[in-house]
Amino acid sequence: MEIIPSATTKRQSQENWKKHGLIFICVTYIIFAAVFLSFLQLRSPKVIPTADRSAEFSAERAFTHLEKFAVAPHPLGSKEHDKVRDYLMESLQELGLNPEIQKADSFYQSSSRISGGAVENITAKIKGKNSTKAIMLVAHYDSVPGSPGAADDGAGVSAILETVRALKETKPLQNDVIILLTDGEENGMLGAKAFVNEHPWAKDIGLVLNFEARGNEGPSLMFETSDNNSWIVKEFIEAAPTPVIHSFIYSLYKLMPNDTDLTVFKEAGLNGLNFAFGEGLSHYHTTSDNLQELSKESLQHHGEYMLSLVRHFGQLDLAQTKEGNEVFFNIFGSTVISYPEDLVTPIMIMIVILFILTIAHGYKREKLSLPGTLGGFLITIFGMIGSFAIGFGLWSLLTSISPEKRWILETDTVFGTVYLLSFSLIIFAFSAFLYKLAAKKIMTGSLAAGSLLTWLVFVIAASLHLKAGSYIFAWPLFFGLIGINIFIYMKEAVSYKYIILACFALPGFLIASPVIYLIQKLMSMEIAGILAVLVFLLGILLTPIFSTLKIKADWFIPSILLCAGLAILVTNSVNANKVPTAEHRAVSDIIYLQDADKNEAYWIARYGLDDYTSNYINKDIKEGNISSIFPPFSWEGHYGQAELYGLKAPDVTVFSDMAVLSKIDGNKRELIYELKTNRSAEEILMKSLLPITVSELFINHKKVELNNQYAKPQPLLLTYIPGETGRVNIKITVDYKDKVEWIVADRSYNIPEIKEERSEKYSSYGDSSFVMKTIRD
Repeated sequence: MEIIPSATTKRQSQENWKKHGLIFICVTYIIFAAVFLSFLQLRSPKVIPTADRSAEFSAERAFTHLEKFAVAPHPLGSKEHDKVRDYLMESLQELGLNPEIQKADSFYQSSSRISGGAVENITAKIKGKNSTKAIMLVAHYDSVPGSPGAADDGAGVSAILETVRALKETKPLQNDVIILLTDGEENGMLGAKAFVNEHPWAKDIGLVLNFEARGNEGPSLMFETSDNNSWIVKEFIEAAPTPVIHSFIYSLYKLMPNDTDLTVFKEAGLNGLNFAFGEGLSHYHTTSDNLQELSKESLQHHGEYMLSLVRHFGQLDLAQTKEGNEVFFNIFGSTVISYPEDLVTPIMIMIVILFILTIAHGYKREKLSLPGTLGGFLITIFGMIGSFAIGFGLWSLLTSISPEKRWILETDTVFGTVYLLSFSLIIFAFSAFLYKLAAKKIMTGSLAAGSLLTWLVFVIAASLHLKAGSYIFAWPLFFGLIGINIFIYMKEAVSYKYIILACFALPGFLIASPVIYLIQKLMSMEIAGILAVLVFLLGILLTPIFSTLKIKADWFIPSILLCAGLAILVTNSVNANKVPTAEHRAVSDIIYLQDADKNEAYWIARYGLDDYTSNYINKDIKEGNISSIFPPFSWEGHYGQAELYGLKAPDVTVFSDMAVLSKIDGNKRELIYELKTNRSAEEILMKSLLPITVSELFINHKKVELNNQYAKPQPLLLTYIPGETGRVNIKITVDYKDKVEWIVADRSYNIPEIKEERSEKYSSYGDSSFVMKTIRD
């Protein structure tokens, strides 16, 4: 027998739908308002016009310097580099300083590589009235070979020049201010190493302020500090007008394959702060890091930090003892919350106790059960795995459909942000669907407690192992637990409890939303799976809303979220299909390789074939690892035969090959080479093709401290920027029985023939040519 609902039942059902629909709209507005407020912290300050406030920093004035020196690539060893050096020296002299050039050979080591070069640091000093220790402003003036370096690091250099001008407008500070424009940063922080190892001023430094860029726009983040930072961070918060700081960012930065000059200064025991803007990753180290693309607001933010901090710390005792570390983060724009790391463990204990009390409260009111809570926890773990699969799967699908556009999709600011939004809505839809389904078997209170138990695991793990990032999990959970307790306490029929719950989820969205955004900006959508998990964790703060709100049908809310997310994703993908354009450029490089032994040459395209590289590689095309034709590097790419342009290979002179007796290690073999470029190439490289054990190495008669034996699969690769001499002397001591076989090559930051101008829809890391030869026993 069919039961027909009464008119009263239908009317009540419709009223509930309307009520729940209104609640859903209110909750949506609350969440979007929280996300909007959280992003206010990511605004850069407005640019101060040149004519206004002469004693203040003006990005317009700083930009006039950039127009003079950030107009072409100026890597270490290039002629353009020397022009930039001379301009900076003249500019500092015009500002009333007495700059000097520190010349030195400097070296950097990684597990398989030694890089070095003849660097020329620019140093100057503004004397203080009664200095305790000096403040040192640092930026590097070299660029990578393919980029004009307007942001990296022209913005930092020009900001220093403008800061010096502003400082000259006011009375002298108590402390000295040292200006250090380092050289060779892009080759392994060579200038910074030379300064701390050889310059007499290194012992006088009390605080280092280093300025960098990993993009061309966005707020300047204070992303790294030295250890025992509590005093410095507190003073920074007091001094900076518009601080953007999150202590978790340094933990994230350590996972990235990047170092800056501050790494060297910290290793030398100096205190410091590191600043960089990081949006516009697609412009980083490319030809589009130019004047036209640089954000003046980002430059203004650099300079605002610089001038305000120099004036503040310039009056303080920098010799005082500084102990302990600080947890810090933005909330509501420029408002910063900070507290000592010593409070992280007590906060964790407080939250554990609050969680236990919440379980007891829910159990007493029969709103949850322990088995149900465990079930809710397992469902949340399943949701995290599912979210990762969705994020990873969607991104893999998008990049497999258009593999030639992968670089743009990962690094372009606009596409990445829109994809993050679409993925977030899809993950929220998945979360709503999952908890709607689970609510048929498990009480809402149990689901909520189980999901927050997952947060508690993250709080404990972060508090024990990642104190600087513990706030990301601790405070959202703290307020979320309060909200759940109120939800449990209130009667089922009270509708506004959903609004209260959403309000207590606000701290989570205020704290975590910019964190997720910054992770995406700094790491790109390549980690879409991890970003999806973080979005899911944020969404489960709304578990009771997802699981119990009902509009017409259980799947109405998930369907709305899913349709919105898919619509944004498809629209963004359609727009991405139109790239590359002048606004959204693809990367396109071409490399010329000439093998002097085989009398062969190749064109190599590292980033695929396109309208530009196809002018060079258009027949008998091969794809794969190029180590078979160019052993020094294991790049993937397309390559094909090229015409011979008759470029001269570097000369290798063997001055000595003799047995030597070591009192410690026994018989050794000492080899002395001189390598010389015959075509004014900027870089010389030498790679061992056989396993060798290097016990001693001198480059230009300067000993290099070794930390690796350099055996396969990571044989020794040495690169050196010789400067005007065009030559480098190498003395290397290996085991007596070691056989030696070397690839010697030089690299020029240009190609022998340009067959067509590169379109504006392409940027480049820089075209290069290599000529190589082999030397053996």
